[in-house]
Amino acid sequence: MRRASSILFFLCAIGCAVFFAVRHGERRPVKLEPAPPAPPPPLAPSPPPRLAAPVPALDAGHGIGATALGEAELMRQMRALVKSKPEQAETLAREARRRFPNGADADERDALLVDALINQQRIGRARDETYYYFDHHPGGRFAEHLFTMTGVHPQPGRAR
Repeated sequence: MRRASSILFFLCAIGCAVFFAVRHGERRPVKLEPAPPAPPPPLAPSPPPRLAAPVPALDAGHGIGATALGEAELMRQMRALVKSKPEQAETLAREARRRFPNGADADERDALLVDALINQQRIGRARDETYYYFDHHPGGRFAEHLFTMTGVHPQPGRAR
């Protein structure tokens, strides 16, 4: 009886091996997953910002445009708009830089430009303008403020 059970066990083992060998060679059905959605078409690159874009009249009651304003009035409007309308403040700052490159308030104008860019969440451009500030206004009044806002600090020996 022992011998019969050993033979039976051996035959079962061979049968199982054959069964699994045949099953292993079969092709299994492949589950098809839906194709991932197509990526959106690439966006057209936006044009670079214009450095001295014409500014629409900000004081519509008097019909005065930025090109007719003096440096003091441009500075007043930049201070008023830097948080509420940073795009207009940036445009005014660039216009003031073009018209009054060495004006009395040039360091504040360039600092307000950096603040306007930060308020637009254009941090990379703000850092570039901070380097411009340090190059053109060594020891400027707003150096510590710009360092705090952008992390950029003056570099000794860096000159344009």
